[in-house]
Amino acid sequence: MTRRLSSYLLGLAGALLAGCSQSGPALEISLPMELAGSEFPVAVELPESLPAEVGVWRIELKSPNGDSTVYAQSWQESPESAGSLGPRRLATFLWDPASGSGPCRLVFRRPEKEPEPAFTFFERDGKFLDLAENGRPVLSYVFGMNLAEGVPEDRRRASYIHPVYGLDGEVLSDDFPSDHYHHRGIFWTWPQVFVQGEQFSLWDIRGIYQRFEKWLVRNTGPLFADIGVQNGWYAGERRVVDEKVFFRVYRAGETVRVIDFTLRWEAIGTPVSILGSPDIKGYGGFSLRFAPFTDPQLTNAAGRQAEDSNLVPSAWADLSARFGGGRETSGAAIFDHSGNLDHPNGWCLRHYGFVGIAWPGLEPFVLQPGDPLTARYRVVVHRGDAGQAVLARAYQAYLTF
Repeated sequence: MTRRLSSYLLGLAGALLAGCSQSGPALEISLPMELAGSEFPVAVELPESLPAEVGVWRIELKSPNGDSTVYAQSWQESPESAGSLGPRRLATFLWDPASGSGPCRLVFRRPEKEPEPAFTFFERDGKFLDLAENGRPVLSYVFGMNLAEGVPEDRRRASYIHPVYGLDGEVLSDDFPSDHYHHRGIFWTWPQVFVQGEQFSLWDIRGIYQRFEKWLVRNTGPLFADIGVQNGWYAGERRVVDEKVFFRVYRAGETVRVIDFTLRWEAIGTPVSILGSPDIKGYGGFSLRFAPFTDPQLTNAAGRQAEDSNLVPSAWADLSARFGGGRETSGAAIFDHSGNLDHPNGWCLRHYGFVGIAWPGLEPFVLQPGDPLTARYRVVVHRGDAGQAVLARAYQAYLTF
């Protein structure tokens, strides 16, 4: 599916040029309906000759069962996220809920009027950036130092995402859970950090912590919102690692929402080593701690997982359950991008509500000054369980990015 879809979109990229100077049709193609039957965004690289001001396209999907309109957004990777100015890319959804079966024509036009953004930002209490889609809460990025009432002072922290909301408003993530005070929504930390022979733990905030420094990006459009943050890792008052966090939040479909992460770390002045927990578990890395639930189901690329596990390789993993006393099942999956080091990586999977990529696991990775490390992950928030969300197919769509 992905190769065929990419070939159609590559043809689209070349044809876009013919109509980019007018508001009329720029391209009209037909494609098999199975390529238009997914709620997951797909992406394609655009030619350098595409005018830079073209950021939004209106796509009319015409099918035997009716017509609908969606939007595509193009972007260019920034120096902060890619190290140098990267190629222009286009992302869109090829999903038509009215279509059913049969051929589907796509008509691309320049919008006569810029569409209204789907998302809004709101800063709260000097330490939370809330993101909402059409007035409904999506997530909050914690940029200020945060501590829950009754929790020890040494667990104060910043630079993570909580709460993460499901598509029906349920809270999927947890923060300061009593069994692991250091767990915090969607976060990216390591239990062992070595700087010039000294050992610290970013995982449970012992001797080192993440500090917000400035916003790099806060943009929104009809398809997605972009947030970019510059942080530092501080051992006391020494800034030892430069951390840049970029995440793109796509609009919700009928059953899923996609959130893409690009994380970049660079040691400052002296090498910094990171590795997982000092036992056979090897946990530490990009992680999600879930809110209280009932009837959990853990699933990875090999299928349903009846037991907790450590360091078992997989391209993705998911936890589905009933959250907040609700009757319906929902959940979230993490995808490990195929371009990440050591892909497919091992995982820490726990039925009590933890899913995390255990990278680099039991062997250290050394961050070097002047040589940043970049890692990419996708979080898929969904209704239903992992089977209903078609996560195996969703991962194939992720390979277009």
